[in-house]
Amino acid sequence: MCGALAFTVALFGLAAGNARAQELWYAEKYAAGDVPISVEQLWSRGPLFRSETVIAGHPIVTIVRADRYIIIDRLTQKGVSIERHPKALKESAAGKRPFGTELEALLAAGGEFVREQDYAGNKCDLYRLTSQEGRREVCVTQDDEKLPVLTRVWMRSTQRRAESRFMNWTQQVEAPESFFDPDPRIPLSQISYQEYTERAATDLEIPAPPLYRALLHGSR
Repeated sequence: MCGALAFTVALFGLAAGNARAQELWYAEKYAAGDVPISVEQLWSRGPLFRSETVIAGHPIVTIVRADRYIIIDRLTQKGVSIERHPKALKESAAGKRPFGTELEALLAAGGEFVREQDYAGNKCDLYRLTSQEGRREVCVTQDDEKLPVLTRVWMRSTQRRAESRFMNWTQQVEAPESFFDPDPRIPLSQISYQEYTERAATDLEIPAPPLYRALLHGSR
């Protein structure tokens, strides 16, 4: 889908978004730059979250619900269910959409509005945070939802850059709540949060690293 059309879809049907917070959100995220190219499919309903992405040929499903952060490799049929940190649970209870919160994180860290800019034939608002670590930017839609459509990161120490584009934002889809359940045919290893933090850097084997760390640990 071309950029202009995708941006238009991002705005379609979102005027009543705040009143429909429990409806299904969907977006695609494309990441590139000095990182492996990736395509993520993202869904949420209230605090429920699901993503699907391919890492080195492995289709990885991430599901976040209640107090569990679940990672499943559909190729190897292996999965793990990790206990979430209380801070992550508290943030989920606040009722925010569990993804697409790049602007909130930037502002909380001290980021500021820079300017209006053109993106894919439309206008978006650019925010920026510059620090000793580098520079982070996010451009968001100009409606009340302020959905991210473009993010950029530059790390000063490594000179590495990464860019992500959010496409096809919509609430015009439906799915049963079971969509946010793990596949019952795939066994899940149960791990406490303490065990995860103690063993993650040494001998803990999991299907893939947590891709959405704030949903496991809470924002930092």
